[in-house]
Parts: sequence; C-alpha cells; structure tokens
Amino acid sequence: MNYLLTIIAALLCTGMASAATKTVTVTVTNPSAFGRKAVPVVMEVDDDVRSASVRLDGKEIPCQLDDLDDDGEFDELAFLTDMQSKERQVFSVELSTTGQPRQYPAVTYGYLGIRDRDKSAKTQKHQRITSVTFPKETNPYNYIFPHGAVMENDMVGFRVYCDHRQSIDYYGHRILKADIAETGFYPSKEQKAANSGDDVLYTGSTYGCGALHGWNGKTAVMFENVRNRTQTVVTDGPVRTILDITNKGWQPVEGRKPVDITTRYILYAGHRDVKVEAEFSRDVADIPLSTGIVDIVEGSEEFTDKAGLRGCWGTACAGNNPKVYDTHTVGLGIAVPKRYYKGDSHFTDGKEKLPNQAYVQVVGTRGDELDYWFTVTCDMESFGFKTSKEWFDYLKEWKKQLDTPVIIKTND
Repeated sequence: MNYLLTIIAALLCTGMASAATKTVTVTVTNPSAFGRKAVPVVMEVDDDVRSASVRLDGKEIPCQLDDLDDDGEFDELAFLTDMQSKERQVFSVELSTTGQPRQYPAVTYGYLGIRDRDKSAKTQKHQRITSVTFPKETNPYNYIFPHGAVMENDMVGFRVYCDHRQSIDYYGHRILKADIAETGFYPSKEQKAANSGDDVLYTGSTYGCGALHGWNGKTAVMFENVRNRTQTVVTDGPVRTILDITNKGWQPVEGRKPVDITTRYILYAGHRDVKVEAEFSRDVADIPLSTGIVDIVEGSEEFTDKAGLRGCWGTACAGNNPKVYDTHTVGLGIAVPKRYYKGDSHFTDGKEKLPNQAYVQVVGTRGDELDYWFTVTCDMESFGFKTSKEWFDYLKEWKKQLDTPVIIKTND
C-alpha cells in the first residue's frame, strides 16, 4: 500500500513539474519626445508555452500567441500599449505550459478562400482555407476569393493578389469597423449605405500599396518566373494579422541562381501601416529589388525625402470601369530603412487610359533579409486626412517614429 501511494505521489509531482508557470517582467521605454498609440511589443516564447496573460499596473490587456511556422508550437507573444513621451512601462507577463490562449474581442481579420462558382451571389458559399500553393503555369485569380489573401483591422484593409503581380490592393473604411468578413471586399449598395468600407484603389500591374518586386532598371520584375507560389494566412486575432506570400525558385534575373522568397505582411490593431519582412533562401546581393506605390492617375502629388520615405496623393477610379467603381482620393506612403534604400525611380507603360505607373523605391540587401513599411489613407475615412499637406506631414512624423523605436527589455 505504501509502495502504491509512493508511486501516485511521484506521478502527481511529475505532473505538477510539467505544468509550469513563470512570470516575466517586460520593460518598455519610449525614448522620444512624442507619444505613441498602439505600440507593438513582441517577445519570443519557449515552445512549451500554451497560454499567457499580460498585465500593466495590475490590469489585464489583450495579448496574442502566434505559431509562425505551423509546427503546432507558439513562437511569439504580442501585445499593444499606448505611451506618453519619455514614458517607461513595466508589464507582468505570465506564461504557462497548460491551458489554451485567452480569448479577447477580435480586432484584426485574415482571410483566404476558394471561390464558390455558383453564379448567384446570394447563395455562394466560399470555402475558407489557410494556405494554397499553385504552380507558375496556373492562374488562380478567378478561383481564389477575393482574388488573394486579405488582412484587415478597423482602420484599413488589404488584399494581396494571388497571380504573378502580387500587388497590394487597398480597402478603405468610412468608420472604425472591420467588415470585410461581411462584404467580401465587394460591398452591396445596402452595405455602403450602412457605412461599410469599399475598394478604393486601382493597382493595375504595379506595386499597389507597397509590394516587393524585382527591378530591371526600367520597370518592376514580378513573379512570372517561379516554380510555385503560396499564400498563407499565418494568424489573426486581437493584436495582429500576418500573411505570408512565398515564391519558390524565383529567377528575376536570367542566368542567375534562383531564390526562394517569403514576404511577410504584418498588420497590427490600431495601425494604418503594415510592416513588411522579406526573407530569402540565400544572399541576394546579386538581385536588384524594388518596392513602391502606384502613381494615382488624376492630379497625383508626390513627396520624397530622397532617403527612403515616399508618398503620393491623388484621385482616381478604384477600378477599370467607372460604371462599377467609385472615384476616391487616396494617400499612400512607403518607408524603407537607409540600409536597404538605393534610390528613387518611376515607371509607366505609357497607356492613355489607366496607365500602369508607379513611384519606385529601388532597394537591395547584401544578406538574406529586407524590411520596410507602407501606410494608407483615403477620403472615405471619417477619422483620416483631408489634404495632401496633412498627409505628407503625417508621413514625416510616421518616419520619425519608425526611426526611433521603443526599447524593450525582458527579465525572466
């Protein structure tokens, strides 16, 4: 009997040891003389973490555990905080090897679907998926809904076209409400009347809001010459949505060794900007690269600091048919770190109607990583910018924040 009790006690002790909980102190400091909203705080976690909570001054705030490589284990914990100038905040982060991630109200949205070929929009049932891969000879544009992976928060929405262009299209919001899950990027008249968002940008064969492409000295080199293409909704939740766009065997320069490239797009709650992280399978110092923003056709105004910050403001029809699409004024911006920025350029195909033209940021890296940011606004927003001057002034302040990130220290 005593032997049996000893075994049970040992098993209980083993279970208690395996169900570990630890508390980590995370200190975040704003070094700037200006305040910040929705500051992302991201930390790596051990692969046995199953649940987490974050508290500031004893108050719980929403957090998100993310599995970034789909191996069934969490890799990062993310949360957001508002900070005053020169402020220092201390967070208590509890990490546990048991339980499930805590549930908070959904603020961001990620979606990828297989199109239902039913011709009646009222009865269509598009099938939600998390990832899809297709060979280069396949054009999935009309089979993926809505033409590519989507990410959204209550301020902005985007889709990354699933064909060789992989341009980034912009879905504007009238009010602070995420609604692509309801509209599918194509709002009805009734939904528009009820203040839904809408497609506001014609991207054509350009970067749209800030896609990453190759560069041949005159125009963008897209992803025709690949082995296959994959779109993945990595995660979405109360803090952020992440999309991965992977191109295997990309050969933007004939005769040079192909490379695999994964472009990651990260959209945080409370942000109108997106962080872009590109990872290559090898050093790509031999491959000229580019990003940029579409040159909006009518009355386009441009801003550049000749050091990686570029913006534009203009009015155009959101699509190729003015009977179907509305006309909107849109502001775009892109910020490339100095270590990757090579110079400004511009391209156009010279067409008289709806030309494909763009403000180009020529970029490059001597390693296997590259990152930058893009941001947007439009005249639909009840909470946005009304003039090009307001927009360009915002871009300058935005760049200051990017150049002076908060300082994050972890003590576990």
